[in-house]
Amino acid sequence: MSKKIILASQSKQRLKIVKTLALPIEIIPADLDEQAIPFVNQYDKAEKIALAKAEKIAVSQKNAIIIAADTFCYLDGRILEKPKSLKEAKEMLHFQSGKVIEVLTGYAFVDTASNFLKSGCEVISVTMRTLSDQEIDRYVDTEPVLTWSAAFSPAYDSGMALIKKIDGNFTAFSHGLPIDLLVDFIKQTNDG
Repeated sequence: MSKKIILASQSKQRLKIVKTLALPIEIIPADLDEQAIPFVNQYDKAEKIALAKAEKIAVSQKNAIIIAADTFCYLDGRILEKPKSLKEAKEMLHFQSGKVIEVLTGYAFVDTASNFLKSGCEVISVTMRTLSDQEIDRYVDTEPVLTWSAAFSPAYDSGMALIKKIDGNFTAFSHGLPIDLLVDFIKQTNDG
């Protein structure tokens, strides 16, 4: 492939899933104020943040495919971002315990050579197991919960063990990037 592949993210999980494509990848994080981006609802928010990240990197790149995404959880009218403290992480996990959560992964792919753009929001329905106080305490004490939306990550065994069931795009949930849609996008840009 002659185009550069640029991941507009510092997410280790997104990098791991993109590396499975065996393409050379450059990482250029899109540093932006996500709170300043206006949105209509949680689905719009996920897609708009991903678009803003992709567009910020795309302006300085020629002949490249930019990959951007944003993932967070939504439950009972609340967007669950990264917790600011271990206490808040425990509260979030208690709040989600035994419930069905919406995991939203907004994505944006840009081919800077043709200005071809694909974006959207994958919605994954996730049923969390009912968690005991001891499980939550152990998880919060042993995992970097402050780095994850909703205080958990399914990309690791310990986070996957909290989940009873999922319905939706697996890699959008597990790694914060719908790899199937990215592969289709890359094929389209090579064919066009």
